[in-house]
Amino acid sequence: MKDILKIVERALDDEIASIQHFRENLDKRISECVELILKSKGKVVVTGVGKSGDIAQKISHTMSSTGTAAIFLHPTDAAHGDSGVVGKDDVILAIGKSGESEELNYILPTLKNIGAKVVGITANPKSKLAELSDILIITPILREACPLELAPTSSTTIALILGDAIAMALMELKNFQADDFALYHPAGRLGKRLSLYISDVMRKDDKNAFVSENAGLDEILKEITRKGLGATGVVDSNGILLGLITDFDIRKILTNKKLTENITAKEMMNISPSFFLPEEKAYDVLTKMENRERPISVAPVVSKDKKFVGMVSLHDLLQKGL
Repeated sequence: MKDILKIVERALDDEIASIQHFRENLDKRISECVELILKSKGKVVVTGVGKSGDIAQKISHTMSSTGTAAIFLHPTDAAHGDSGVVGKDDVILAIGKSGESEELNYILPTLKNIGAKVVGITANPKSKLAELSDILIITPILREACPLELAPTSSTTIALILGDAIAMALMELKNFQADDFALYHPAGRLGKRLSLYISDVMRKDDKNAFVSENAGLDEILKEITRKGLGATGVVDSNGILLGLITDFDIRKILTNKKLTENITAKEMMNISPSFFLPEEKAYDVLTKMENRERPISVAPVVSKDKKFVGMVSLHDLLQKGL
């Protein structure tokens, strides 16, 4: 039986060698492509057939999520009416290793007649795709990783990383930032970490726990139990946070035998608790709460004028899937 690992290593080596060769012979017309897209008032339409079509779909998704409006258009669908989605200000990224795909080349004259500019990405500079392109990017391939030199492997990998690189160049030139990324990725852990703020998670209004500085032990215990946070804020008559009382604070006073029936919130509270602002990112707060020398499970949230507006708990943050 052949050594499976050696077969895998050879396939990887073949693709790596082709990538390195592509990197060392990078087509300078890539810059023209990026500049064309930057100046365009339309979108990017990425197209290709077969495995190149699969790569084209991935590239369009990457561009769309990083600030460059893009769609995938299948050449067959385009030939049967879907070319109507293309506008005169659009840029077409047409991907094909041989550049001789009939389905792809058949639709390009129509897209050019609409007014769109065509950027061809191919390994064959003498192909029909090359002839139809306004900007031609050559992707030289040393060899496919396929032992028969038939299955698209190195060629599709190079088309993919070129598309990624173009998307990243556009992203940087457009100054696309993390907040922009969050806008396009509201779901999933990544989106939540970028877009969820403490104001979205904190317990507020009637779910928030607070007492006055003169509140007695009975009132304090009832508020902590009723709100289920294991803590209560202590506020003055203007709603300004004065301190925080947690289960830990009560146990500490009880252990020190200082707990009396007449004790007040003012005597029990921690006057300098850690607190957060509503506009802080929820994930940043979760990290701060967990990475302290002594982690905390609950903390008050205050406005810039020190008003007590809510309470954030570690449990609530974790439940959000951060």
